[in-house]
Amino acid sequence: MTVAQRGGNHCCWAYNVISLFPKPHKLFDISAGGRVRFEKDNRGRMIIWQRTAGPYGFTSEAEMPFAERVFRVREGKLADATPEFCSRIFSDENEDYRAWNENLTPAHISRLTSTGNTGVENEELISNLLFRALQHVFCRQFDDALNDLDVWPESTRAKVKVAFADALKANYPEFAARLRSSMTQK
Repeated sequence: MTVAQRGGNHCCWAYNVISLFPKPHKLFDISAGGRVRFEKDNRGRMIIWQRTAGPYGFTSEAEMPFAERVFRVREGKLADATPEFCSRIFSDENEDYRAWNENLTPAHISRLTSTGNTGVENEELISNLLFRALQHVFCRQFDDALNDLDVWPESTRAKVKVAFADALKANYPEFAARLRSSMTQK
C-alpha cells in the first residue's frame, strides 16, 4: 500500500491510498482537514489516525475542536477502529487527555456554567469540552458525551446540542437522535 498526498492549503489535503498489488489501483482517499498519522501495529498492519473537526461556530478557527478517529484497512477499505484505541486516547499517554484534565477542572466548569460566558476568554475551555465530548462520541461512549454537553451553560445548551447532533447525524444517527431527545426531556 502506498500513500500519496495532494492539495495545497492546510485545510484541504487528502491522502490517496493506492495498492500496488496485483496491479496499481486506488483504494481510497483520506481527508486531511486535521492531522493524519500513519502507524503500524505490532503485526505490521496499517493504523490511520485522523483528526476530525467537531461542530463549528462555538470557537474561533484557532480553537476549533478536533477529535481522533482511528482506522484500519480491511479488504481494501477504511474500517473505523476507534473504540479499540479509546483506552490509549483516554490515558495519560495522550497529550490531549492531559490537557482535558488540566483545563476541564470542576472550578473551570463551574465558572463557565455559573456565568454562561461562552466568549473568547473561555474559548480554550469550550474547545476542550467540545473536543472531549466529540472524542467520547467517536469512542461510542455516548453517556459520557452527553454528560459533557450537559455542563454547557443552560442559555445556549440547546443550540450546542443541535449543532452537535447535526455534525454527527451522518455517522452516529442514534446518538444524534438521543441528543435531540435529551433536549425535549428537560
